[in-house]
Amino acid sequence: MRTLKWLIPFAWVMGIGAQAGAEPSAPPAQSAGKPGAGATLPPAPSELRGTSVEKTADGFEQAPKNRLVLQNLFVVRLNPVGIEDQIRFGWQQRISDKMSPLFRDTFWFAGIAPKINPAFVKLGPSLELQPLSVFNLRLAAEYVGWFSTFGYLQSFGSPLDEYFERSLKQAQDANRNYATNGVHVMIEPLLQAKIGPIAIRNKLSLEYWYMSVHSGDTVFYDATLDTLVPANGWVLANDLDVLYINAKYRFVAGVRYSVVKPLFAQSDFRAGEDRSKDDNDHQRIGPLLAYTFFDHPGFGRFNKPTVLLIANWYLDHRYRTGREDIALLPSLYARGGGIPYIVLGFAFQSDLLPQKH
Repeated sequence: MRTLKWLIPFAWVMGIGAQAGAEPSAPPAQSAGKPGAGATLPPAPSELRGTSVEKTADGFEQAPKNRLVLQNLFVVRLNPVGIEDQIRFGWQQRISDKMSPLFRDTFWFAGIAPKINPAFVKLGPSLELQPLSVFNLRLAAEYVGWFSTFGYLQSFGSPLDEYFERSLKQAQDANRNYATNGVHVMIEPLLQAKIGPIAIRNKLSLEYWYMSVHSGDTVFYDATLDTLVPANGWVLANDLDVLYINAKYRFVAGVRYSVVKPLFAQSDFRAGEDRSKDDNDHQRIGPLLAYTFFDHPGFGRFNKPTVLLIANWYLDHRYRTGREDIALLPSLYARGGGIPYIVLGFAFQSDLLPQKH
């Protein structure tokens, strides 16, 4: 199983993959009073990411040449719990005027993608290039500021240290959480395809963290990734979606498979520790559903209001497959083996420039 979980997503990235949907991303939120949300928005039923809108089975409306876009995703999450608002705002310009499927949905984007929740804020530039309808590359860097609220941030001296939810709460009660800041860099290639009503998407995230942590500590718990992360190092994450898109009734149904893998250096471990005992990667799989209330023609100020539900069960996790209790609410715990990772979200998109008709 540990071999298969890396073979599947990365083989897919090297072959034919897919991403349908709107930024900001993620997978991919935590409940009121707790931080962190990572949730990639599935597509509105009429949209295959980017600039195009399919009006009918064989109809197509190309986006304006220049757009000032705002996309918003508000999410709450269980297991772990939290709440977050994610924004994508900036200038988007169509690259090609061609109407062939491979070139009609191309653009570049430059803007910001802030994420705000009760425990931290992330803010920085975001650049995207989509030279083909089937491929998108996003580069982003963000300042991360932790507020020292709701038990975060907590750092540790080794990837082998414990970070299950009861231990995090005990450390919070002992005032071992603290305010700090750092830099987070992301490289995110997307592969996307749609054949009839079936869309397939794959987003690979290569994330570099440079966080200021207490002297002697080498890792910290990140609630979005739900694992220990190197304070100065890389993390790999992958979301693979297979989706059925019903444009007539404006809903999406599918399956998401997610994997997270921190890449620790030998220096992240204490002297004499067995590096092979690292068990901080995890994987989930389960259904993804979305419903769009309306999808007006054109590119208006408020469009595609969409509700989203993701319910994924952990196939592998150091704590969330039953070894430890999970928090349903702050200070309310339950045995977590059968409890899924749940994301409930609401999204919309806006074009802020007047469009010629």
